Amino acid sequence: MKKALLFASLISLLLFSCGEKPSTSESQEVTHASGDATSANSVAVISTKTTTSIIDAYLAVKDALVADDAATASLKSADLVSALKNYEIAGSQANDPEELERLQVEATGIAEKLGKADIAAQRESFQALSVVMKDMLKIAGTDRTLYHQYCPMYKGNTGGMWLSTNEEIKNPLFGSSMLTCGRVQETLAVN
Repeated sequence: MKKALLFASLISLLLFSCGEKPSTSESQEVTHASGDATSANSVAVISTKTTTSIIDAYLAVKDALVADDAATASLKSADLVSALKNYEIAGSQANDPEELERLQVEATGIAEKLGKADIAAQRESFQALSVVMKDMLKIAGTDRTLYHQYCPMYKGNTGGMWLSTNEEIKNPLFGSSMLTCGRVQETLAVN
């Protein structure tokens, strides 16, 4: 009896901390822990089309990880590496080109690791890449609003983040095992 109660308590805590709602055949509503993005911080970034190919390739990798598709994530990572390598810092309106170049090199190195077939390794690299991408896009700018999303349960409860074009949480760090675990932490809004 005590074990059953402890187990039920742990399941409840897990569901509560990730914002999960029990699924029924009538309701498949997706939620995230912090409510809507209006409670998140908003950061204005410059409007630019120079990062479009990088963002598109990044989001393609993210979507593959959300779908638990390691093969597609590996394939799309090649597009991301190419987009990062072909990014022209000189053509950007960045106010800190030296830092932008450092972030570009770091992001390229991490993106190259996404080519591995092991989805756990891909997810770890993707989380590290997401941190660098957020910093890079804050300097370089973006062509669309992006949501910095955060899951506190990733990597033994140390947390992990990613970027998305949608407020709705679709967690690439856990995929189908915890698809809606997370919340919007910050909004990168085009200035």
